[in-house]
Amino acid sequence: MAVLLLEHNEDELEIMSDALKEQGHVVVKATSGQEARLKYTNQKFDFLILDIDAKGYVPEEFVANIREKEKMKSMKERIPMLLIAEDTNKLLRFSDFDNIQTIEKPFSIEDFSKKVLTFNKKTNISTENMKAIPAGEYLITEGGKNNEMYWILSGEFTITKMNNDNQNVIVGEAKTGELIGEMSFLDNLPRSASVKAKVDSEVLVIPHKKFMQTLDNQPRWFRSLMQTLSTRLRDADQRLASKFVKAEED
Repeated sequence: MAVLLLEHNEDELEIMSDALKEQGHVVVKATSGQEARLKYTNQKFDFLILDIDAKGYVPEEFVANIREKEKMKSMKERIPMLLIAEDTNKLLRFSDFDNIQTIEKPFSIEDFSKKVLTFNKKTNISTENMKAIPAGEYLITEGGKNNEMYWILSGEFTITKMNNDNQNVIVGEAKTGELIGEMSFLDNLPRSASVKAKVDSEVLVIPHKKFMQTLDNQPRWFRSLMQTLSTRLRDADQRLASKFVKAEED
C-alpha cells in the first residue's frame, strides 16, 4: 500500500518511514505542505499521514479539498488520514471530517505503528486482536495445541526447540514485521518450537478459523501445497535443532 508521509522534522520523518516500511508500505516522503500537495496530485495513495504543523500549506484547506473532490466523484470510501500535531486543540479542528485519526506528539514509534494499523480500514485489524507479551514470557510453547498465527507489531522474539539431548536450543529469532506460528497455522499440528519475548513485545493475533474459511474458497491443491511447505519447514527445524545451534540461556 502506498502512503504519503508529511513530517517537517527530518529525523522523525525517517523513523516513521522505517516503521511504515516494516509494515510493508511503500512510503512517499514530504517535508513541507507544498511538497505533499504536489505529490498527492501526481500519485494515488491508499492513506495519508500529515503533520499539520508543517509549513507550506493550510491543513484544514488541504483536507477539505480532498474530501470535496471525493464527494464530487461520488466515492464511497474516504481516503484514511492520520494527522499529527503537538497541540491537541489543533487536532480537534478536524473532528468533523470522516475517516480521520489523530496522534499527538510526542509519541513512541510503537504507538505510531499501532495507530497506523488501527486507523487504516483496509488492514481489517482490530485492537481486540492485539496481545502484549512481556519480556521473558512465552508466546508459543513447543507441543502446544493452539494454532493461531502472530504478526509482530513491536519487539523481538527468540525461537527455541528441544534437541535429541533434551536441550532447549535456539533455532532462530523474529522481530517487528515478521510472522510467527505459521506452521501450526497451516497444518493444524502441535507447535514445533517455542517462542519467547526477548523484550516487551506486542503481536497481532491472526485467527485460524478466518484463514480456513478463506482457504475453502481456494483450489484443493492449494491446501495440499500449504501442508507440504509446513512439513518441510518442520523437518528443517528438527535437523537444525539436532545440530545444536546455541543453547538458550536460563
